[in-house]
Amino acid sequence: MRQTGYWLWEFSKLVSVLFIMLFAYSMLNALLLELAGGVEQLEESGLFSVFFLLQTAGILFLVTVYYRNRLQKYSKIKISSQGPLSPKWTRRMISLGLAAIGASYVILIMIVWIG
Repeated sequence: MRQTGYWLWEFSKLVSVLFIMLFAYSMLNALLLELAGGVEQLEESGLFSVFFLLQTAGILFLVTVYYRNRLQKYSKIKISSQGPLSPKWTRRMISLGLAAIGASYVILIMIVWIG
């Protein structure tokens, strides 16, 4: 029963981090999309799904790095195969996350510039 409680606590920490990051990011996104002319610009281009999939992938990469390297240190559940990421993998995942988010904004800039 105690393990279940620890697992629920870890799960709630992860959900809280995801909620906060997605909420903050959606506020930023709403502002930038309004400045770019609204979501209609994005929908008309046909790249609506690609834009949001790239952003979601980028956020998930960054949350994974944050959870594995920061939050999991203080976890009551110790899984030997899931320690902190190595510095090499941390750099790779942060780079991939930022590249995915950057690519989504490149798509938005191209749509606004061309459209």
